[in-house]
Amino acid sequence: MATFRVHLIGATQPILVDLPAGNVADLIDIASRTKFVEGRMAEPDEQGVCCGVMFQTCRIQIAVEV
Repeated sequence: MATFRVHLIGATQPILVDLPAGNVADLIDIASRTKFVEGRMAEPDEQGVCCGVMFQTCRIQIAVEV
């Protein structure tokens, strides 16, 4: 599990998310095999909750290890 700053096509802001990948190479492997990536927001929302997230791999424009 590692934290990534993910820029999604069509979104104005990147998201900071913990994903089940140890590094960019692992994330590439996951994205090449699956239609969706599941993870957790790395920063809590207004209620202090780190929500679960899911997004389509085809929408990833860039993913940066944090």
